[in-house]
Amino acid sequence: MIDSALIQRWQHVQSNMGDAQLIAVSKYTSDSNIEILLAEGHLDFGEAKPQNLRDRAQKYPLARWHMIGPLQKNKAKYIGRFAYMWHSCCNIETAKEVAKHVEGRRLPVFVQVNISDEPQKQGIQPDDIPLFLQQLALIEGLEVIGLMGMAAKDGDAKLAFSLLRQCRDDVIAQYPHVQGLCMGMSNDWRIAIEEGATMIRVGSEIFGQD
Repeated sequence: MIDSALIQRWQHVQSNMGDAQLIAVSKYTSDSNIEILLAEGHLDFGEAKPQNLRDRAQKYPLARWHMIGPLQKNKAKYIGRFAYMWHSCCNIETAKEVAKHVEGRRLPVFVQVNISDEPQKQGIQPDDIPLFLQQLALIEGLEVIGLMGMAAKDGDAKLAFSLLRQCRDDVIAQYPHVQGLCMGMSNDWRIAIEEGATMIRVGSEIFGQD
């Protein structure tokens, strides 16, 4: 049975996001919901657990699976082998481990930046971006395509996203391939679009779960 409400929610986001790319965050949803969106032509899905990404990538090989959660080195093989894109790169040793498992391609990577100033959040500090990019450039198999950041749940999303855009603008002369801005989730993606997001990640507003 086709879930028309799901399709309508997905279409609503699609129609209001301009030129940005939509990642449907599927980490809490069912395979049947993924199949509904696949039938509508949506291919990009985000998973937060490496094993789940591996399993779904094998089940739905035509979809593009994005790793959006924290990654430990011992799960790096799943990302190197099965992820279409890695959104949460913020540790050089983990990046090296992921790269060991990338074959026949270069894995697109977003560097995660802590723009919320929350110590419990993953991500490198804005001042550390140039050195981190320099170190990543030495790792074969990875291709940095942009910066990713998350605003604090109750913070100033506009200020946080503006900071990430400024970080991107500051390094783009030296690293012209670092064009992407992955920012914005269900509660703040509209603000992210206004601040220049090239990619947004929306889960609950599409699938109905928190």
